[in-house]
Amino acid sequence: MSEQATAMRDNNQAKIAGKISGRSFLIGLGLFFATIFIANGIMVYYALSTFDGVETDNAYRKGRAYNHVLEAEAAQAALGWTVTVAQVPTYTATSVVLNVIVTLADSSGQALNLSPVSINFWRPTVQGMDVAASLASKGDGTYEGQLVLASAGNWIARINTMTPEGQPFVYEERVFVPPASPTPTP
Repeated sequence: MSEQATAMRDNNQAKIAGKISGRSFLIGLGLFFATIFIANGIMVYYALSTFDGVETDNAYRKGRAYNHVLEAEAAQAALGWTVTVAQVPTYTATSVVLNVIVTLADSSGQALNLSPVSINFWRPTVQGMDVAASLASKGDGTYEGQLVLASAGNWIARINTMTPEGQPFVYEERVFVPPASPTPTP
């Protein structure tokens, strides 16, 4: 290699070495790790300030007692009761007024006249929109009540009452409340 080529190569290496000094490398390394720590801090903040993962209070205790829940469900299924939930929505500007009609019949189709009968509507995906109402007996196993829902959509209806023997009876059904149909404009 010629002396001129060697000199040019040494000159280029000196320029490169001059651009990256120990100080600039240390600053770059510090900025890299600072960026990582800031990103991790943001993720930790959002992880701790959003949903905590607890769906049920005392989940461990309730999980240990789950066999009792299964036994109660089996006893309830053995009753052979049928439950029918009908709904008639009326729409306001900000809510849905829902008239609910619940019919209860025993295994032979005879009307059940029970007291008290209540209904809860809750959203499976949104907390804080739950509503509850006591249902009034209309005779022949029919109960009626009115609820004010925040919006239309999917809800879960839970009917609560007591059997004649004093055991709790709980029935759940997914209910779709249709949105208000738009009024046609002439």
